Amino acid sequence: MSYKDLFLTPEPLITFVKEDIKPVANIFGVPFDATSTFRPGSRFGPNAIRQAYMNIEIYSPFLDVDLESLSILDLGNLKLTSNVDEMIYSVGKVVVEMVRDEVTFGVLGGEHTLTFGTYLSVPRSTALIIFDAHLDLRDEFAGLKLSHATFLRRLTERIGTDSIIHIGSRAASSGEWKVADKIGLSLISIQTIYTIANSGKLLSDFLNDFENVYVSIDLDVLDPSFAPGVGNPEPDGLSVHKLLEFLYSLKKRIIGFDIVEFTPLYDNGTTAVVAAKLMNELMGLSYLSQSNKRS
Repeated sequence: MSYKDLFLTPEPLITFVKEDIKPVANIFGVPFDATSTFRPGSRFGPNAIRQAYMNIEIYSPFLDVDLESLSILDLGNLKLTSNVDEMIYSVGKVVVEMVRDEVTFGVLGGEHTLTFGTYLSVPRSTALIIFDAHLDLRDEFAGLKLSHATFLRRLTERIGTDSIIHIGSRAASSGEWKVADKIGLSLISIQTIYTIANSGKLLSDFLNDFENVYVSIDLDVLDPSFAPGVGNPEPDGLSVHKLLEFLYSLKKRIIGFDIVEFTPLYDNGTTAVVAAKLMNELMGLSYLSQSNKRS
C-alpha cells in the first residue's frame, strides 16, 4: 500500500482524467487549520477551490494551454487530523511519492504550516518561492513552536535561507523583520514591488542557480479587495494581475505548488475563483515547463 492510499481519502471533484495521458498535475487537499490565529475555516478551502475550478474556463490564453484537453488527477484530501505533527508527517510521505512519480503536485490548503512538510520532501535543488503578506518567522505563537505563524522560522532553522525567496511581505512584528535580516532571507517586499519597475527580474535573478521551483501562495498576499476570504487579511496587497505577472515570468520546472489560507466562511465567492485561476495557471506553467516549451 502506498502512502497516497494510506493517508488520502479519495473524493475527487476535478475530473479531467484521460487514461492514455500522463497527468499534468496530481492534486490533493490538506483540510487542516488547527493552528489558525484569527479567522479559522481554511480546512474548508480545498473543496471550495475545487468547486470553483469546475465552474471557470480552464483554457489559458496567456499560456495557450487548454487543460481540458490534458489530464489532471485529483487524489482527494488528506485524512482529517488536528495534530500538526501528524499532518506534516502525512503530507511529507505523500509528496515524496509524488516527486518519485515525476509529476507536478499541487496542494490545496488548509493553513500555511503544510508548506513545512511539502518543501522538506522535495529535492534540495528546488527553490522555494513564497508569496505571503506575513513573514511567519515568529519563534512561537500562542505557545506553539510549529504553526502557520512560525513555519518559516522552523524551516530556515532546518535548511537555511539560500533556496528561499519571499515575495509580497508587508505584515510582521519588528522582531520578525530583524530575524529576516539576520538570517539573510531574500525578500521582495511590497515596498520594493511598488518602487522598482521590474521587480520580476529580482525573482528571475534569484532563480538562476536552481533547476526546479516550488511555489507557495498564501492568498493573503493579495489585497483583500481581490481575496477577502483569508484567515489573516492585510490591506495594501498585490493585485491578481501582479501576482500572475510574477508567475508568468517563471521559466524553471515547477515541481510542486500550494495554495493556502483560503477561508470560505469569509468569502463572497471571489477568493475561490481567484484560487482556482491561480491553480489553473500553475498547472499550465507546469505543463509547459515539463514539455520544454518555455525558454
